[in-house]
Amino acid sequence: MIQLNNLATLPLATTCNGVQLGLWSKGARIAAAILCVAGSICSVPRHAAAGSARDYLNAPVDSWLASYNAEYESSVTPEDGLNVTAPIRTNVLVQSLVLTRVMDFWGRVGGLSAVLPYVRVASSLGSGASSVSGLSNVGFLGQINIFGGPALSRAEFAAAVPQTFSSFHLYIGTPLGDYEPSRLLNPSANRWTVRPTVNYSYTPDRGWTWLETYATVATFTANNAFEAGGASRLTQRPLFILEGHASRNVTSRLWLSADAYYDVGGETSIDGAPQRNAADTLRLGAGLGAKLWNGGDIVLNAEAVVAKPESEPNAVGVRLTLRQFW
Repeated sequence: MIQLNNLATLPLATTCNGVQLGLWSKGARIAAAILCVAGSICSVPRHAAAGSARDYLNAPVDSWLASYNAEYESSVTPEDGLNVTAPIRTNVLVQSLVLTRVMDFWGRVGGLSAVLPYVRVASSLGSGASSVSGLSNVGFLGQINIFGGPALSRAEFAAAVPQTFSSFHLYIGTPLGDYEPSRLLNPSANRWTVRPTVNYSYTPDRGWTWLETYATVATFTANNAFEAGGASRLTQRPLFILEGHASRNVTSRLWLSADAYYDVGGETSIDGAPQRNAADTLRLGAGLGAKLWNGGDIVLNAEAVVAKPESEPNAVGVRLTLRQFW
């Protein structure tokens, strides 16, 4: 099955809030505090984290899918979460264009995608503020059905009945993007990301209802040009994401969903010093999708952190996806 939504958006509250600020000077501690809340958000893109209900659906082979994704996230740290005198407030806007070619792989539906993301992030600590915008990590996605999603022509697809299926998806994020080693914030993470995902999507009533689970692990190479705050190298342990989605058609053109996300792991280290910032975060959300015209639809989602370690930020986010098949 083909991933349809959210190929370049952000995870909520998977940031390095436990940074060991005492390792650096007072001025660098303030810089590092903002960096670890805002900068690490940019280093863990949403396509390495969460998605929406019905992200993976069948499509006819020899077709194209273009999508526009946008997400706005706002987060605020606890006042004593980083041993600084004021909370860190961060606002992130991510937009992306994704082009996918749907193909026949040995009788199974699959696809290849190119992802072009653009990020704007602004963060403030007391009276100090910093912001940046630019091209984020360019990525590529390959995917193939495991079972339940045969390769279908357009005529076959029009008559097909939706069925339970599973599929495999492999995202590769490149270091390509706007990055300046000494800059406090950066749109790009300056490293490679590898993110395999397996989805299991169950329908008891021919596609009217979907109950879905997505399991993802994201791994990261080192950023050896991490010079902010007097540092030189940033590394990150694997990040694990488990999602559950329940969606139901209201009409033949409109569906609603309830969504849950659990993130664990992903601790960062700066110059070998663990930052004690591993994610252990539960988020809940809701969404809707609507068919706008033939081959075109819209998906809206909102979510918020509901359980987290004490030092992690509170965060809320909304996102929009517009897509068109042809």
